[in-house]
Amino acid sequence: MVRKIDPTEKKGKVSNITAPALNPDIVREANSEPQPQPHQEQEEWRQEFPYPWDEDEIVTRRDTLRFLLAGSGALCLATGALAILGNLPSGPGVQHVAIAKVGELKEHQWKVFNFPDQYEQGILINLPGKGLVAYSDVCTHLSCAVLYKGDGTLHCPCHEGRFDAVTGNVLAGPPTRPLPFIQLAIENGIIYAVRQVTR
Repeated sequence: MVRKIDPTEKKGKVSNITAPALNPDIVREANSEPQPQPHQEQEEWRQEFPYPWDEDEIVTRRDTLRFLLAGSGALCLATGALAILGNLPSGPGVQHVAIAKVGELKEHQWKVFNFPDQYEQGILINLPGKGLVAYSDVCTHLSCAVLYKGDGTLHCPCHEGRFDAVTGNVLAGPPTRPLPFIQLAIENGIIYAVRQVTR
């Protein structure tokens, strides 16, 4: 039983009101299991929102993991292949830079040339009994330019480094690595620098 309080009534007077009875059909419906939708309503829903249920399980987590691993492996191999190809010498004719004419240099004469571009230089020397040799003219100590002395040695004036003109190996001074060797090619009376070999 519920008591209703009327603010207009005087204190002490409270009227008694009973709650309405609950509808037994509503109570039964709330306590019962949910009823399945009719087949026709299900079909309408599927037509409005089509979904390829047959393909729902085609891609599994395992397949996704395999795809990711294969993709990562392919990227790794491609990166390695590009790194290797980038360090290989260029094809014929790509790095050929004309540096002198045959017979231009007499014995013990030398010439500085740009190779492989205008920012780096090499030195071409005509050695008695050896012929033409070429090296990078950048000292392997602190990158000063080396000069041919006419006595079979290359000299770095910055710190008195000395290199053998026949092999490019260090003879004296602070350098510890030999000079990079530049391969030469002769075609139609022109001497070409082909590629630089760091040793």
